Amino acid sequence: MPYITREDGEHFVIPSYRDVLNIKQQSQLKKEILLLSQSYGEYITLQKKSAAQYEVAFSPDTGYLLGESIWHSFKKPIDMIYCEAIPNTTEAILVIVKAGSVYLDGSFPLDSIPEELIIFLTQQNNFEIYTYGDVPISEMPETGKFSFEASSVKSYSVLDKPVFPTLPLLTIYQLQLVDPVLKAQGIGVFPTKQIVSIVILVGLVWMIWSYITTQREEVPKEAVTVNPYQLYLTTLSSPAPDQEVARLVDLLTLLNTMPGWGVKSLKYAKGSVSGSVLSNGGTTESLTTWGLINHITIDFKKEGFYLSTSIKTPKRPPPKNIYVVRKVVTTFIDKLATVYPGNHLTMGNFVAKGIITDISFTISLESITPLVLQLIGKQFKDLPFVLRDISLDAQKNNTYNGSITIEALGS
Repeated sequence: MPYITREDGEHFVIPSYRDVLNIKQQSQLKKEILLLSQSYGEYITLQKKSAAQYEVAFSPDTGYLLGESIWHSFKKPIDMIYCEAIPNTTEAILVIVKAGSVYLDGSFPLDSIPEELIIFLTQQNNFEIYTYGDVPISEMPETGKFSFEASSVKSYSVLDKPVFPTLPLLTIYQLQLVDPVLKAQGIGVFPTKQIVSIVILVGLVWMIWSYITTQREEVPKEAVTVNPYQLYLTTLSSPAPDQEVARLVDLLTLLNTMPGWGVKSLKYAKGSVSGSVLSNGGTTESLTTWGLINHITIDFKKEGFYLSTSIKTPKRPPPKNIYVVRKVVTTFIDKLATVYPGNHLTMGNFVAKGIITDISFTISLESITPLVLQLIGKQFKDLPFVLRDISLDAQKNNTYNGSITIEALGS
């Protein structure tokens, strides 16, 4: 359920996506938020955590963040679990906070709540736990209920009253349309107030200086030179697509070592990998242990089992040549045919951006092996391409269906 409606009609939303964005330039932050909103919803909340960090949540629905609102009511503990039985139902509200961020929130069937908590038995925790009503969590071991080791619990409180019916409506946790939120925080807008203040200050300084010296000197204006190819240079100062594909193939080889588990689907974009896994007879404990050893995060949700990790690929140096984009694309098509014959490309439109032209295209993948994927990646070598994403769905005999999206730039 994307939101829970309170008796007074207020919506408390479970966002479709949360993240902490590490971006130094506000123009980059706006671009990243707009891109994510296309996938996860046009309503957002945005809080600045530090000079280069913003915490953002996305949803297709308006309302107030459920997890953060409840967390705020308990004065924001670092690690927290809150569980509140919903009257006249077999469900409960569950909020889990880890390391100062909401890890999970929503309304869950009572019998599924232990499944959401089992992952924390393999971790070191310091939870402040709060419960209300008949929920499947107990302080001491009890039949039919979930309990933590005493070393994982900082405090355990059973409340006399539920929190949800009286949650305050906090503006900082209200989901609003992207544009008003960005404008309210001065992101991606012309800084009129700052410029007016600077102009006034400069004017006052100039008047005082003129009065004292009784001389006026004209300050020479320096022409600002803008490199017309800056977009090209900046965009291609990114990881080389052939190296990214090679690292992903290495990861596929590692994932094939999961004990009694197999990959169901995989998604790669900008160094991040996420996917789902299926059991081939393996245990949850063996999967969790394998993930810890190989620095791969394993998540357990009611929809299934998921993994996430990152691939570190160094950025390539800025390009020294400007290529004709149409010729580059046709050359690549001929190279691709030598390792992956057939009609597998879907071309986008050529888009002019100043004196630079770019085009995005998608390569469809049908029953390919990791070796063929690596050969396809090698065809990207030394070309002015940027890898946008790779999607893979596992098939039989260690083969995959999916797609690769590429952006090509040039003159």
